[in-house]
Amino acid sequence: MQEYKQRQEAVRRYQAKEKIARIAKALGKSRRWVYLWIDRYESDRDKPDWYKDHSKAPKHKPTKISSEQESQVISIRESLENQQYAQTGAISIQYEFERKGLAIPALWTINRTISRHGLAKQPPVARPTMAYPELFIHTHQMDLVGPRYIKGDGSFYSMNLIDITTHSCYVKAIRHKSSDQILKAIVEFWQTHGLPDALQMDNELAFRGSNRYPRSFGSVVRFALS
Repeated sequence: MQEYKQRQEAVRRYQAKEKIARIAKALGKSRRWVYLWIDRYESDRDKPDWYKDHSKAPKHKPTKISSEQESQVISIRESLENQQYAQTGAISIQYEFERKGLAIPALWTINRTISRHGLAKQPPVARPTMAYPELFIHTHQMDLVGPRYIKGDGSFYSMNLIDITTHSCYVKAIRHKSSDQILKAIVEFWQTHGLPDALQMDNELAFRGSNRYPRSFGSVVRFALS
């Protein structure tokens, strides 16, 4: 017997003056279950579907955004999208709420609102009208990671180089990030993989020179240019 039919049958038997214990035993249910659906029938007898389950969704959703605030999120998002170089994410929208003196919704509430209204698509990226010129045929990239520490040994740095054409990698542990140790690592890599057309690196102090002479090349840059 289906669950709905059992609930109706329990009430029918109760109205026929059958004992609760016999009803429960006949339907394979507990006495508590029988009392539950008798009480439900008594309270909802004017409803034709009293035997169906009530919705378990909370009657009040404290995190649900109001229609006014939802309109504000959409308006601010669209306004930011029309501003050149403007950030359009949830944090930027929160900043606009704060700037306007409005109550600030939570980040996840903003993201759900944006997604619900189909505004989560990435804006189109402007593409150059001509192909970007390939200035270098053969390029190596260089980076320095550290310091790292080994218990009982001390600190060290990881000197990393990669040939972006062949994806050949070179990793060398050096004790100090002095220019002479960096130069030795570069020489070892170039002795195996040859000289590149360009060496790409960041503005790490050991690469570019010194803060005392900011307009002068350090030994790493001078070596590469030579």
